Amino acid sequence: MDGSSPATAVVIELVLPYLNKKTLASCKTLNKAWLALVTLHSTRSLECHILRLPLRIMHFRRKGLLSLVRSLTVDISYLEGFLSAPMYERRINDAVALLQNLPVNIRHIKIHMPGASTTLTNAEIRFGSTAFTLLLQALPNLATLDLSDCPVALLAASQRHDAPFASLARLQNIRWFSLGSNDMSSAAELHRLVCANQHTLTAISGKGDITDRTLIALSKAPRFTRLDASGSSISDDALLTLVRARGSGLRELVLSDCTRLTKRSIAHLSPKALPTLAVLDLYNIMVTTDVYQRLFNFATRWPYLRDLKLKAAIPDTSPRQDLLVNDDILEAIGRNCPRLVSLRLFGCHGITDNGLSSILGNLGYLRELVVMHSASDPVAPGEDVAEQGGAPAGGGRGEPVTMSPRLGSNVLRHEAPALDGPEPSTTANGLLLSLPSISDIWADIPSLPSNAIPQHNHAQVQRVTGAPTSSAPDTPRLSEEPRRNANGQRVFTSRALQKGLRSNRFNLLNLDMEYDSVCASHFAKLAHLHVLCGRMITRHAKSLIEGQFPQCKMMVWNTD
Repeated sequence: MDGSSPATAVVIELVLPYLNKKTLASCKTLNKAWLALVTLHSTRSLECHILRLPLRIMHFRRKGLLSLVRSLTVDISYLEGFLSAPMYERRINDAVALLQNLPVNIRHIKIHMPGASTTLTNAEIRFGSTAFTLLLQALPNLATLDLSDCPVALLAASQRHDAPFASLARLQNIRWFSLGSNDMSSAAELHRLVCANQHTLTAISGKGDITDRTLIALSKAPRFTRLDASGSSISDDALLTLVRARGSGLRELVLSDCTRLTKRSIAHLSPKALPTLAVLDLYNIMVTTDVYQRLFNFATRWPYLRDLKLKAAIPDTSPRQDLLVNDDILEAIGRNCPRLVSLRLFGCHGITDNGLSSILGNLGYLRELVVMHSASDPVAPGEDVAEQGGAPAGGGRGEPVTMSPRLGSNVLRHEAPALDGPEPSTTANGLLLSLPSISDIWADIPSLPSNAIPQHNHAQVQRVTGAPTSSAPDTPRLSEEPRRNANGQRVFTSRALQKGLRSNRFNLLNLDMEYDSVCASHFAKLAHLHVLCGRMITRHAKSLIEGQFPQCKMMVWNTD
């Protein structure tokens, strides 16, 4: 794409806003067309400290580029010792007055304080709040307001100094609003902002501050398409109201850590209710297996889904809820999510090599894949599991039960309880492996199968005398259990690559896998591999991957 034709130039102009400064500098060296497009993109954005804003405006005016400016990135951090307090405030007022009298129409603004801590000084709060208020008052026609890099202390203080957030209600044309990782701690102000911009608002990222009232107001916004409610205390009824009213146009739905949501609302997030959904984040949501089976099965097709993130919360009453995602669900995702680009699964003990093979062998657009068996930190040596909120490893049966680490073996065996505390296991070359997590210990209980749905090519389960058996008639046989390393932890093997890699480019590949030369031979067919993470890698496989991808960043726990 040399940028010479009008069609490619339009595509490049759409891509440039997502590139960082280093990448933009590299794009300038491609050819004259790219140089002109990157230069034009740079002139549309004015970025500086608020005290230097008049100098930047004069520079753009001398170059004849002032009429092209459409976005503004302002640093309102306090420069200590630069000017006296009255002069500092006067310089802020002069800069904003000059900005207000410009003939250009600035539609996008980002207000940030780089390097500021959560505890601000009185001077930082005073001058930061002043600049914040004046900027919002000077630009009433804003379409995009980004406060993602403003510290929480400044946003909270802004409500006490002349109430700058009250000016948000005066903004009548906001299309995109972001608080980033901040918590404004002012749900009422955010609700007023949504109500004032219902006719134009298309996206909102109000992490931790979106309430039921805000969701109900968003359900009346005719153009609304993107919601990020991470960590918010929204209820099932409010989410269902939004989905029923605006589900046909929703493109992104991020609900991670929304602890009040249950299967009553999550089960209704179907392709029929959300036909154009591209991003779905259900991280740490309290749901059960049947909910995932309703969302992802062979009858439900997600034609536009690009980003999927799943991790089930683990309630106290059911310590093995992290087994909810199994091979059948992964096979349905591989078949019915053809445009999936990013897939991240955490705490999924029910996934075996067969399920991972369905993903790697069917998704041709996949660029990021994260599949982690464990969702909690390892138990420290000699630490009692019961103190961590779990039950004893033996499940109240008097002796622990573990799975045989042999590949493809499903034979359950009992081990005599150790007299002393558990000793950390080591590999053949003496490398220390991390101890099993609490989730791993609970998963070893044979009375709770990791896959409740029968699969193809079931392996025969052999039980020793005295092992607990199910009293239900015609109990389906268990599918093959995941491979375990020397420490009893679940790991994937090269059998997960038996169908090959449908995608030829990976920006991130993070798997609980033991990479060997077979895996390296499959990776050699890739055109690009940027980051590779795993549990263990052989020295031969490491040398092969490093030879094929010298720029690849490998973050593997151990080398065998």
